[in-house]
Amino acid sequence: MKKLVLSILCTTCLILSSLISTAEASSYENSNSWPQGPNVYSEAAIVMEASTGLILYEKNMNETYYPASITKILSALLVIENTSPGEVVTFSRDSVFGIERDSTHIGIDVGEQLTVQQCLYGILLESANEVTYATAEHVAGSIPAFAEMMNEKAKSLGALNSNFVNPHGLPDDNHYTTAYDMALIAREAMKNETFRKITATRTYQIPPTNKQKEIRYLRNHHKFILKNDLSYEGVIGGKTGFTQKARYTLVTMAKRGDLELICVVMKVDTSAHQYEDTAKLLDFGFDHFSIYPINDMESPNIIDESPLFTRYNYMLDYSNTSITTDKNGYLVLPNTASFKDAKKEVSFYQEAEIKEGRNVIGTISYTYDDMYVGGADIIYENIMAPNLIHTLLDRPPSSPSSDKAPKPETSGGQFRPIIIGLIVGFFVLIVGLYFVLVERPRLKRRSAYYKKRANRKRDFSDDNFLDL
Repeated sequence: MKKLVLSILCTTCLILSSLISTAEASSYENSNSWPQGPNVYSEAAIVMEASTGLILYEKNMNETYYPASITKILSALLVIENTSPGEVVTFSRDSVFGIERDSTHIGIDVGEQLTVQQCLYGILLESANEVTYATAEHVAGSIPAFAEMMNEKAKSLGALNSNFVNPHGLPDDNHYTTAYDMALIAREAMKNETFRKITATRTYQIPPTNKQKEIRYLRNHHKFILKNDLSYEGVIGGKTGFTQKARYTLVTMAKRGDLELICVVMKVDTSAHQYEDTAKLLDFGFDHFSIYPINDMESPNIIDESPLFTRYNYMLDYSNTSITTDKNGYLVLPNTASFKDAKKEVSFYQEAEIKEGRNVIGTISYTYDDMYVGGADIIYENIMAPNLIHTLLDRPPSSPSSDKAPKPETSGGQFRPIIIGLIVGFFVLIVGLYFVLVERPRLKRRSAYYKKRANRKRDFSDDNFLDL
């Protein structure tokens, strides 16, 4: 029983201790063994792993180029985020006649109406410029206002070397981006399920409208998606682009197993070469890199790093732990390296963060060859406990000054008396249990001993009386 009480007291002390810990690095040597990528025709190119943002290959990735219609990836994402699929878009005169007539379009008339969903298919499959123009007007009221939204979104994603002045990518000297920025934008777009579905669609039909009695048949311009002339295993989306200034540009997303890659090529001389380069670069990524789910590789070991879990703490033992890593966390390494070659760092927060109903108490991250190669949140499933802990830890000491008016308690402060009461009650309960389970039986045994001793004395006296 004493061991039980001691264990409970140790547990309480551990919970009230600091939650900051840094893991020791695993065996790691800078191997300088990053695979060398292929030679390509593209003036700029990049291959990025989607879950981590790790750059597997780059060529002039931060040089600025004209994007042409791959601009529409960002435009479509903003439309999805700021509208609902059933909203009706009415085409203005500017949207129909404000584009170059020899540029890509699907023959929309002034005053014609399409739903936002139909517009998105027109934007991403047929790269229709008048549809992109009208949808941008629908979202922001004007093209300049929509361009401002585009630039704000790009900057928020870390695309700092881009400037967009229109939603469709038709030539403008002030409309430019980089391969790296486009990879960031495509990565964000692929997090959206609506975008993923539309960009992977081969063909689509727009039924008759208020102005058009015939069905419009749309098909994806990306040859790896359409699969008529060319194909590539695992392609799940992409967008084409071409203007005389930009030449050929292409964004392609492909996935095999858990490894999802984003490939961007810019300013390619011919259409054939853009697909040849893309296939080479995707092959490079899939052939030379492997992805590891951190949840499978690390969850048991995370417990060793946490001050909450020790061999002295039976209440929070390994078999009952609620600590785990985010199942969407991944680590990407070259095939020449193993999991143990990555340098690991684990840190626990002072304040737990609530993400999607989960209590995030820290992070685990990995580097290899001085590059970030993956990471994951550390989750504690019991949402309330860490909040209570940190409320106590962060309570400021009381001030002896009495000439200042007391400050009103914050919303978190109103719970402190309750928390203190719970802790006091917890210790009272421990003392009570100790008395009931340890001290009281001891007192009973002692009382019985003295009673038995008194009876023996009395029996001895009676025997002496009889002998007389």
